[in-house]
Amino acid sequence: MPRKALLIAALLLAAPLLQGCAAAVGAGAAVGADAIAEDQGGNLF
Repeated sequence: MPRKALLIAALLLAAPLLQGCAAAVGAGAAVGADAIAEDQGGNLF
C-alpha cells in the first residue's frame, strides 16, 4: 500500500480509540481538580 493510504487507514482506525480516551482524561482532570480544591480548603463541586 502507498504510504498515504496507510496513514489514512491508521487515522480511521485510531479515531474511535482516541474519542474514548478523551472522556476518561476529562473525567480524571475533573477529579484531580476537585481533590486539589478540597486540599486548599475550597470545594469545586
